[in-house]
Amino acid sequence: MSIFANCSVKRIVTFIIVCLISSCGDVGNKKKIQKPLRPVKTIKIEHPRLGKIMEYSAVIDASQKADLSFKLSGEIIQLLVNQGDEVKKGQVLATLNDKDFRLVLDEAQTAYETAKADYDRGTNLIKKNVISNADYDKLRTKFSSANTKLESAKNNMIYTKLVASFDGIIARKYTENFQEISAKEPVLALHNIKQVNLKIDVPESVMIQIPRNDESRVVVAIFDEIPGQEFPVKFKEIATQADEITKTYEATFVMQSPPDHTILPGMTAVLKGTKRLTTSDSIERYYLPSNAVLKDSTGNFVYLVESVGEGKGKIIKVLVSVGEITAQGIEVYSGVTAGQDLVVAGVSKVTDGMLVRFNQ
Repeated sequence: MSIFANCSVKRIVTFIIVCLISSCGDVGNKKKIQKPLRPVKTIKIEHPRLGKIMEYSAVIDASQKADLSFKLSGEIIQLLVNQGDEVKKGQVLATLNDKDFRLVLDEAQTAYETAKADYDRGTNLIKKNVISNADYDKLRTKFSSANTKLESAKNNMIYTKLVASFDGIIARKYTENFQEISAKEPVLALHNIKQVNLKIDVPESVMIQIPRNDESRVVVAIFDEIPGQEFPVKFKEIATQADEITKTYEATFVMQSPPDHTILPGMTAVLKGTKRLTTSDSIERYYLPSNAVLKDSTGNFVYLVESVGEGKGKIIKVLVSVGEITAQGIEVYSGVTAGQDLVVAGVSKVTDGMLVRFNQ
């Protein structure tokens, strides 16, 4: 009876061990099934652009600028503006001591009146043949000379005042009150910054490919200190003679100064635009992060994610045609479309057909 009892106990123990092993196996299978999906980072592919995106560093300059100076030498007795002041066209900015010029004007006025009286009297006398034609010509010449000197004296009185030649801002003062200055010596720098010029240097390799009179290109200005904003600019002019050293051509664009920001000459910006090799260039270019484009024996490819559920997607390997690497990314001509989800992080950890987790 004890033998049979021992056999029964052994059978029971064996049964329990088998059950435990089976249950452990089931737990392992459950863990494999519930293993979390690998997360990947994706971006939406943006709409393509026509032509190549080009960026150039630009230097800001005033759309109008002038160094204002007196036409006469003398002592400045009034300097009526400060740097940064806004002024209007015709506004008096500075004056010279006009004492000596006023004396000259008074003398010229007296000489003119005397010469005019002599000339008028001579005109009556010549009609009566009282004076000769030679004497009359002398009176007429003297009168003409006196008139010229009077006009010159009047102009000099006007020139003792320095006025703004256009609406603008006083960019710099070169002198102060009570300074003796020479004629044509700069006194004030006047700039118009309601509009500003942006100047870039265009290489001859790009210049030669730009079609004439192509106004279809959109160009914008970007400032590092004003993130997230682009300001439209218009083409103004381009030099047709290259710089002897750099072999570049200076191109100038015009931009309206934004009311919420102060844009001053000497600042820098980036001009971004599209270079179209011809006006009929219709090649669409996608600009993708260079790390998202891989290459194997089949060629260049990217990984896209196709949604198969909430937060869940399937990796799809897509062959692409690529161009140059630019500041905006690598050019892609075909294989992708706008709105697709492109894997940009974790690309080395995924394979075609793999299920992943991503944010749609």
